[in-house]
Amino acid sequence: MTVRAGVHDSNWVQIDYGAAVTPFIEHLRRCLPFLLIASIAVGAAFFAISCQGSTVAFNNGSRVATLNIEVANTASERARGLSDREELAADSAMLFDFGTDSTSSFYMKDTSIPLSIAFIDSSGKILAIENMRPFDIAPVAPPGPYRYAVEANQGWFEEHGVEQGSRATIDI
Repeated sequence: MTVRAGVHDSNWVQIDYGAAVTPFIEHLRRCLPFLLIASIAVGAAFFAISCQGSTVAFNNGSRVATLNIEVANTASERARGLSDREELAADSAMLFDFGTDSTSSFYMKDTSIPLSIAFIDSSGKILAIENMRPFDIAPVAPPGPYRYAVEANQGWFEEHGVEQGSRATIDI
């Protein structure tokens, strides 16, 4: 090898990177739609598995009834509740989690769905179940402090044998 003023002969072969990458790019272009579909499907499956949803199961000693719940844990979520909704799915409900014992009352302002509400203490015991009429602003509260309240379609608790003294298991 002869070196002259920073210039030298090289034994390295010159590589045309454009020509080397082109087949890979063509292959990627053909496979990309399938890769995107597969990644969306896998992502949706993981999402479905991880978001199986929150539930509350009621046990009256002889049978168990379960509701799929939407959880309202912030003050603004609890204030909004189910107001301005047109319907509530048959085995769905809203759980109000106060984080600690509460004596807050509920009313049905701006709520067009007839609801039943179960008040639950921190141990999971149902303290009271009340029916509420659409748009009624009369306050509804149990006789004492409670930790959770569950609003479901009116009559759901009665239809499923859930009554005062039944136990609730909340899976959030």
